[in-house]
Amino acid sequence: MTTELARPQTPSRSRGLSRTTSFWFIGGLYALFLMASTAPSPMYSLYQQRWGFSNTVLTEVFAIYSVAILGALLLVGSLSDHIGRRPVLLISLLVQLAAVLVLAFAPGTGWLFLGRALQGVATGAATGAFSGALLDFQRPGSTLGSLVNGMAASLGLSGGSLLAGFLVQFAPGPTVTSYLLLAAAFVVAVPLIVTMPEPVGDIRPLREALRPRRPVVPAGHGLRFALLATTLTASWTVGGMFMSLAPSVARGMVSAMPNLVGGLPIAIVAGVGGIAQGLLAGWPGRLAVRVASVLMIASLTGVATSVLQDSAVLFFGSSVVLGLGWGLMFMGGFRMLTALAAPHQRAGTAAMIYVVAYLSATVPAIVLGYLSTATNLTVATVTFAAAAALFAAIAGLATFKTR
Repeated sequence: MTTELARPQTPSRSRGLSRTTSFWFIGGLYALFLMASTAPSPMYSLYQQRWGFSNTVLTEVFAIYSVAILGALLLVGSLSDHIGRRPVLLISLLVQLAAVLVLAFAPGTGWLFLGRALQGVATGAATGAFSGALLDFQRPGSTLGSLVNGMAASLGLSGGSLLAGFLVQFAPGPTVTSYLLLAAAFVVAVPLIVTMPEPVGDIRPLREALRPRRPVVPAGHGLRFALLATTLTASWTVGGMFMSLAPSVARGMVSAMPNLVGGLPIAIVAGVGGIAQGLLAGWPGRLAVRVASVLMIASLTGVATSVLQDSAVLFFGSSVVLGLGWGLMFMGGFRMLTALAAPHQRAGTAAMIYVVAYLSATVPAIVLGYLSTATNLTVATVTFAAAAALFAAIAGLATFKTR
């Protein structure tokens, strides 16, 4: 895939927020975006009861979100490299605000699809800008940007599912309250984006910058990128399954507080993954992936066994170990892949990383949705566990093929 010629970047002077404050604000806002992405998961059973749709429709709702992300990544994923981080983040934030309001007051399944599609567009457009801004604002020579990128994603996914599950179970307006809280947070973030410094110095004319641009594979690193991208396939296949079907699996094993229980699998996997990234941040990426491969294979075996034996203890215990492996796999893979990018390709390379990631989450989720409808959740979960374990093994072996 072609890349553009390198050009110098001269960050603009600070407007309001310092570079350090902007770094942490960007990390927090990225986590907030991903909180919004998992907030609907504990509500899907309520939507199914209210509007009477099948598991196939459920995975299609998840898929429309991922497809919208992929479209945005392909069309505008690297746009912030050309027009700046601030405008891309601001527009994405406004679209995300509209999305959560649509979901909060959705009167039917069609509106659920619309809200998730808007969320996907907003998240896909902002993903490259988030990742690029974290790398721009980190201190020279630091790897903190990649660490915060991974932790923000993991803790955001976990926090959204857990908070929404708690509110759905105990708060009034179970399908409204979470979205309104998210909307309020997005409104607060608008002036902060406006006042943060713009780290991209070489701003292109709008007409030229708005040309659709493909995500970038760094020049000269195509084979290495492809091999290391197997880490994304391994980790995001797990993410796709857990965000779409795991809530139903958990509710089938535990009858008490079903809405809260439905959000726990996502919260456990993503939360443990985020904590692992923070505690083991000093690990080299290659070591992280190799250890993660072993942990994921073992824990996925436990997940498959748990559904065959209808064991909630084994399911949630395996989810903890899976979260540890998932976090290390994503951290190691993301660190090695972003290290291949030149400064002027940061958003474009991050966009390509997430194209691979969301394809890895979407395709298995859709297949599993149809499989669970045609057969049952047990068959779908065992099939998923076997496929994800295979991807984890390939990812571990791939580290021995790259230097």
